[in-house]
Amino acid sequence: MSFPPCYVHGPTTTHTNTIILLHGRGSNGPEFAGELFEGCTSAKFNLAQVFPGWKWVFPSSKSRWDTVFKEMPEWFDIHSLTDTSAEEPLQIEGLKEGVEMVLGLLEDEVRSLGDSRKVVLGGISQGEAMALQTFLCSQRRLGAIVGISGWLPLKDHVRKIANEESGGLATVAEFCRAKLGLKNDNGCLHNDAESMGETPVFLGHGVDDAFVDVGLGQEVREILEKLQMKVTWKEYVGADNEGHWLKDPEEFDDIASFLKDQAL
Repeated sequence: MSFPPCYVHGPTTTHTNTIILLHGRGSNGPEFAGELFEGCTSAKFNLAQVFPGWKWVFPSSKSRWDTVFKEMPEWFDIHSLTDTSAEEPLQIEGLKEGVEMVLGLLEDEVRSLGDSRKVVLGGISQGEAMALQTFLCSQRRLGAIVGISGWLPLKDHVRKIANEESGGLATVAEFCRAKLGLKNDNGCLHNDAESMGETPVFLGHGVDDAFVDVGLGQEVREILEKLQMKVTWKEYVGADNEGHWLKDPEEFDDIASFLKDQAL
């Protein structure tokens, strides 16, 4: 079964940038877009209004058979959100399919804009996990990564590489692509794995998140910083959905400020 069509919120002025955002389990692209754009900054603008020249792309996952929750929309099977490495082989098929699809979207936008630094990738919850895995496989220097309340798949392997003296993002990219069984040629205009580390990262997480513990987000920060990436880390209290959502308006303010600071 193929992936559903992406929901796209187009720019209202000249197209300058594209952001690809991935939803969490049990959701879909249109639903995530609608909920995201309901939130506002302290100036009462949603993110699409803050960035009128941006194209917002919201892919949808397939409906997959999950070993815990049975059939539901999700990017990949995840046996436990307490131990995200548990039953790791179950994750590989979904990770591979999702990464291949999102890499295709990335390359389409890079071709359209002519510069990978004008393309941002991100997501919430399992969508953050998929976005991070896609980035690590991308061999790309992107404009930014935005992660909300998520975790890092294959974290034990990535941490081990990061802790090795010769470990780096290029090595991680090679490992992740091999682990998922991706072809060497993923359609990139060129391979800039050596400059992947220049991609700035924003990670936001609720300390009271009842679904994805803040410690999992802190692990992402630790591993990416070990890989010499610049990470902006923010913690929040009191967001909707028992802490498993963006804190309004503080997190919207922080994301808008972060993206503006990158001079994309």
